[in-house]
Amino acid sequence: PIVLGKPSPDFFLAALDDLNCSAADAVMVGDDAESDVAGALSAGLGAGLLVRTGKYCPGDETRFDPPPTALVDDLAAATDWILKARRTEADSGDAL
Repeated sequence: PIVLGKPSPDFFLAALDDLNCSAADAVMVGDDAESDVAGALSAGLGAGLLVRTGKYCPGDETRFDPPPTALVDDLAAATDWILKARRTEADSGDAL
């Protein structure tokens, strides 16, 4: 048996494969700066957003490497960030 979970890069890459999504196009939104965000960014995902809900503790955004792409208040703010980034990407022709 193989046990696979965060923050293993294989975990994130398997999820992306199931979704038929490239790592560069993916955004991880999570409340755990180490397992969710740093894990996803270390696996090559395009962005990692840390939300100030759930497991988040003040200062988490500075405790792990790589640091989050952005710190947002909640899932709604994360959605706004993603939509704005996608619009900017479309306008400039750059990847996220």
